Parts: sequence; structure tokens; C-alpha cells
Amino acid sequence: MRTVEVTRDGPVAVIRMNRPEVHNALDPAMLDLLLRTVRQAIADEAVRAIVLTGGQRAFTTGEDLVTAAGLSETEMRAQAAQFQELATALRFAPQPVVAAVGGYAYGGGLEIAVNCDLRVAGDNARFACPEVEWSLTLSNGSSVLLRRLIGEGWTRELLLFGTVFDAADALRVGLVTRVVPVYDLEVRAIALAHKAAGYAREAVRLTKDLLNADPRPWQATLDAEGEAVLEGFGNEELQERLRNFAERRRNKR
Repeated sequence: MRTVEVTRDGPVAVIRMNRPEVHNALDPAMLDLLLRTVRQAIADEAVRAIVLTGGQRAFTTGEDLVTAAGLSETEMRAQAAQFQELATALRFAPQPVVAAVGGYAYGGGLEIAVNCDLRVAGDNARFACPEVEWSLTLSNGSSVLLRRLIGEGWTRELLLFGTVFDAADALRVGLVTRVVPVYDLEVRAIALAHKAAGYAREAVRLTKDLLNADPRPWQATLDAEGEAVLEGFGNEELQERLRNFAERRRNKR
């Protein structure tokens, strides 16, 4: 079974994260495959729009914490860089990118979603940023993008107080633009992607360039977040929590 699958619906590339037994958590191999798949779709002249989904139970919960428990600092730095490359590829893709979010979009999963142009939520969607609970910090540009999307107050509640947004909350604060029955999520997301795919490619690209212009250089944001992630990774509290999490996972098998 491939952990990342891609299918074509005419000019729309549908990229599916497919590791349901761990809510599509991204270990290094899956992250690498996802990044390569996204880049291939972006480079394909026949692809006019992209849908990124994880199915009905989970979009993705971000980094696989069991795997992270065994990473060295060098490996963690490389993985953080790959997450940043994925976020940048999604945000600056010339094609519109739709995140079809069913179930959990936690941590890095939420960060991936906010780097897409549009977020459509299934009615079972849940959004959270539990990084502080794990002695980590948010990354992948989300310290900027979340404030733009939902404002300063909701961003601070999400990040500092551990609030979990359900689909209705996410719609109310502007994190998603629509909520649909989860059984219809992929169909509705693909329909939206087809609409965008019908527009002039260059006009779409130029419009995205304008929308993506930052008051602060993008790399400066990534660099600051990357250093915070690495600083948090060296925290013994995080290491202990990762070891405990990995042990609980092993005991359930």
C-alpha cells in the first residue's frame, strides 16, 4: 500500500495521504513521498488545480511522533526542512490548491492546510495545534498565515490555550470557507478545483503571486520558526513525552 496516492480527474490532480492506521501521520518516508508527489503535480503542465486530502477519518496529524522520538538533531533538522519545503511548494504552486479536510487536522496537518489556497471541511473535521503541549512550537509559516486567516485573538487561543475547533467553529472564525457532509467531501472539493482549473493559467498564477506577497520576507519567517522548532526539540520534556508516546503505541499492538 502506498502512503501517498495520486489520481487525475481531468485537469485536477487529487493527492491522497493514505496511512489511516495512524491518522495519516507523516514519517520521514511518507513526508518525502508527499513532497515529491506535490512537486510532480505542480510541474505537470496538464494539472490546472490540486486537491490534497487524507480521506474521511483524518487529513493528517502532522509529524509522526513515534518516529520523531528516534531522530537525531541532524535528522530532525532535515525533516523540519522538508516540512518547510512542502509548505512552500503548496503555498507558491502556480495552480490553486484545495485542502479537503475530513477528521483530524492537528499540528503539522493544520499547518499544511493553511498553506493551501482553500480549505473545505467535512462536518466531522477537527482542527488543533497541540505543539505547546508537547514542548514544541508551530512552524511552516503558520505564525503568519493563521493570524491572517482568523485574526490575532483566535490564533492565540488556538496556539496557547489548546482550543480544538470543530467544523462549525472553523467556519465561524474563517479557517475554512465551507463545511460539507464528510461523505461528499472529496466530490465537493474536486468540483471547486475544477472551477478554478477552468480559469486562465497565467492569470491564476499572477493572482496567487499577488496574494502571496509578504510584508515580511517568507524565508525570514521560516528561519525564525525553524530555529524555534529545533530549540524545542532539544527540550528533555519533549523527549520524555515522545518516548512515552512511542511506548504506549507499542503496547497497543
